[in-house]
Amino acid sequence: MNPKISIIISNRNDISMLVVTIRSCIEELKPLGPGASEIIICDNSDPRIYKLLGSAIPAGYIREGLIRVYYQNFPCLFTARETAIKHAKGNYILCVDSHVIIGRDMVLDLVNFMDSKEDDKTLGFAHAPVNWAHQHESAGRHDRDMSECELGNWGTVHKSPRTITWKGMPWICRREWFLDKETGLGGYGALVEHKLSWGGGDMHIGIKPWLLGFKNWAVPTSPAIHIGPFPKMDNRGCNRNDKYRLWSKSGNGPHTIGFLVSCFILGGEPMMERNKGVITEKFGQYLDVKKWWNKAKEYGKKEKQWLDDRRVMTFEQLLKTKPWDLND
Repeated sequence: MNPKISIIISNRNDISMLVVTIRSCIEELKPLGPGASEIIICDNSDPRIYKLLGSAIPAGYIREGLIRVYYQNFPCLFTARETAIKHAKGNYILCVDSHVIIGRDMVLDLVNFMDSKEDDKTLGFAHAPVNWAHQHESAGRHDRDMSECELGNWGTVHKSPRTITWKGMPWICRREWFLDKETGLGGYGALVEHKLSWGGGDMHIGIKPWLLGFKNWAVPTSPAIHIGPFPKMDNRGCNRNDKYRLWSKSGNGPHTIGFLVSCFILGGEPMMERNKGVITEKFGQYLDVKKWWNKAKEYGKKEKQWLDDRRVMTFEQLLKTKPWDLND
């Protein structure tokens, strides 16, 4: 029998923190019972660092099949996540970073929420809050507020289940829905097709559900705690050419190109125009917006057509109607 849930971890040059995350996941999977879960890792590490994982990941869990590791010889976050998802067997997939502590009962609460929505065909992502290790738990955040910036400034934490805009990990969804290109989300789309550098992925897959007629939810539970980076500790055994955890030198195109590509796919050139200032302000050190403008449109052309053929509302309609507030 297939497991109920697969925890998805993409890893790049994390060693010490990855092991912390794995052990935290295993602890929080216990309430689900034997055989109900698995952990799927797709590793993007530099080859020399990847060789060190064998001595770091608990071998017994690999032998038992609780943990499976795949290696991708190309450092792209989006293709790594989709590779892990395609190899997963769970009905649900839960995506976490390779450097988090899982909140108490977070996995159980997310699974119970998904089970409670078993017959809801509009269900998209469900999100636990996230905060950082130096912050109090009350600083956890569930969503992104797009009222002032379409890229989304951090929103708030919610004390009861409700629909929200979008957020990064930790998120849970139905595995088949995530991958389905006919009646579901269609995954990371252009970001995977072109193996693009880090940036824009959470916004991209987070807004698509609303345009396609699905809903994202906040689940009131303990937050996932983002830890590090701690380069002095995690770079032990690494040389100065190894890029600890960072994706800035990974994937095709410049760092953060995905934000510009996603703007084109989700809202066409009008969305690109509205956000070129904030993209330049936030990411101008990496991305020359003017130089990459037409290339971003080229990257996104195929998926934009796919989305235009299936969407139930435009991005402008989404901003105007704010459907996530209709349950208040």
